[in-house]
Amino acid sequence: MKEEKTRSKANENLPSEVELFAFYNDCIKKVSRETCKQYVNYLRKQLDANNKASILAWKKYYKWKGDIEKWKAIKTKKSGVDLKVPSVDQVKEWLTKVKGTKIELLFKLLLESGIRFTEAIKVLNEYNPQNDICENNICIYTLNWQRGSKRVFYVFHVSPLQRQNITYNYAKKIMHELDIAPKYIRKFTATKMLELNIPGEIVDFIEGRTPGNILTKHYLDLYALAKKEYKKYAEWLSKFVNL
Repeated sequence: MKEEKTRSKANENLPSEVELFAFYNDCIKKVSRETCKQYVNYLRKQLDANNKASILAWKKYYKWKGDIEKWKAIKTKKSGVDLKVPSVDQVKEWLTKVKGTKIELLFKLLLESGIRFTEAIKVLNEYNPQNDICENNICIYTLNWQRGSKRVFYVFHVSPLQRQNITYNYAKKIMHELDIAPKYIRKFTATKMLELNIPGEIVDFIEGRTPGNILTKHYLDLYALAKKEYKKYAEWLSKFVNL
């Protein structure tokens, strides 16, 4: 009897199904349905302070609810910095794996641009050739998309793009089956650009890590410099990766 009362009291702290439904509907506007389903599953259980996924789900929930005190009270579990960067041979192997698959163009876009997985999916699903300017074998696609603090103005690429109906979950599934982690493609691109002596600020601009409140003049300076500096990476890609 005492055990049942304890369990009942614990469940009182869990979100109601109505709250979970509302949270889920707002969540899918920002991230994939699969991710939001995972959040909801964790929210149906008590917070596990030793589980990073549980911590993330509850922090997302309290932030959505506007309960800043509870949001602050949940301490994020610290993890070590992931220093892994794929080798050129690894990237070539990945290119071989994706060749002929439905994610080949997506992979090339990720490798060439360094943008985030979600952003690349958006580009391919909504691709408009009128927003793509190509000159001297280098193309710059205007995206200007912001999600919270994440914003990408332009997408630099080499391979010709075309509209492609591809979902986030499907692409993730294929990547997983081929043992390819998108975050490492982005890290490879940034690292190689830096090795080619492209300034860090320009690499950040190309990969969409520039603050949204930068001054217009500084933004235009970055754009002009990025067009010039990206040529180094584009030439390296054509020579060593043979896109």
